[in-house]
This record gives sequence, structure tokens and C-alpha cells, in this order.
Amino acid sequence: MFVLYYTPLKMITILMPVKNGIEFIEDSVGSIVNQIFEEWELLIGINGCGENSEVYTKAKTYENGKIRVYDMPECMGKSATLNALVKKAKYDWISVLDIDDKWTVTKLMFQESYMTSYDVIGTRAEYFGDRTSIPNLPVGDLRNFDFFQFNPIINSSCLLRKECANWDETTTLEDYDLWLKLWKQGKRFYNVPSIETYHRIHTESAFNSKGNNNLVNDIKRRYM
Repeated sequence: MFVLYYTPLKMITILMPVKNGIEFIEDSVGSIVNQIFEEWELLIGINGCGENSEVYTKAKTYENGKIRVYDMPECMGKSATLNALVKKAKYDWISVLDIDDKWTVTKLMFQESYMTSYDVIGTRAEYFGDRTSIPNLPVGDLRNFDFFQFNPIINSSCLLRKECANWDETTTLEDYDLWLKLWKQGKRFYNVPSIETYHRIHTESAFNSKGNNNLVNDIKRRYM
């Protein structure tokens, strides 16, 4: 009988900024804990809730040797929280998982295969929640994809080099802004062809909010 041992070559810091959505933490953190790829740490940043809040108290119950929870006492915003967490990261690769999203158990394992050749690695994704669908994302090497068409990297699917992980704190579309900036810098992007990320859609979320097209166009103009 043969036993297959999987030995990761890299180590990953996962960032989870939290303000709302603590009711989803069991699914999101559970999908990290169950990863086949085991060489990770998870940093949870509680944004503007306080150490006496239910949000902080519940998140702290997940703390262990691989999971650390931080209280961000001021309401910093998502981008500022991510940037603050990057400074606490031990490892040279950064992944982001929003608290209301989740991963398959193979997500990080499949992405690891491309870490030596690319700077930003995403995956295909499936929407669930208030709307269910599978977005038509480009897959494989994205060197010939025009990032001005649309955002090709789902935020909760991303894996990127630590030196690339610096979000603009002046926009609410921080992920697309970062991808455009890195694309213009000539960074290498890849999307894993299999669905490894589940992105929850809220009807009233910023993703669907009125005026979102204006924000997207403003970001595009920065890099044209």
C-alpha cells in the first residue's frame, strides 16, 4: 500500500479583516483549518469593534498556535486593516479570505504549484448567497488579458507575494485597484482553472451598490 505525503515548499499568511459577518466565521475559518496545504498562519483583524464586543470575543475562541486575533481599536477601513495585518505577517506569501467567503480544501495546494512562476495567483470561483452563478473569469496565464475589461481576480481567491500586498486606503474597490497597479508594473498573474473559492453575494453589498460603475471608471483612469 502506497501512502502519498504532501510536503509544501512555501508558507502562507492568510489575512481576514472583520467588521461585519461574524456569523459566518465557522465556515470561513473552518475552510482554512481543513486545507490540505498545512503551512499557513491566519491573522484575523477585528476592525473598530473593541475587545469587549461580541465580534472580538467570538473570533478569539478560534485563536491557537496558527491563528492570531488582533483588535484594531479604531475603525480603520478594510484596506488599512489589511495593510496593518501584512506588517504582522511571518511569511512571504499573502492570501486574503473575507469572513463571509470560504475555500475548498484543495485551494492553497493547487495555488502552490504556481508560486515560483507568478506574483499573483487566483482561482475560479462560484457565487452563493443572495445570487448564485459562476463568473466567467479568464484562467491560466493572464499575460494577454486586458485588466481594463474587468477585474479578473476574485479577492478571496488571491495569493500574492508579500512585497505586492499594499492596498490603497482611499478606495472601497481596493482589490481591483491593486490588480491594476500590479498589472501596470508588469507583475505576473495566473488563475487556477478549477473552482476553489466560494464568494458570498449580498444584495446590498458594495459589490452591487449603486454608483459602483463610477468607482470602477475612476480607478481605471488612474492607470490609463
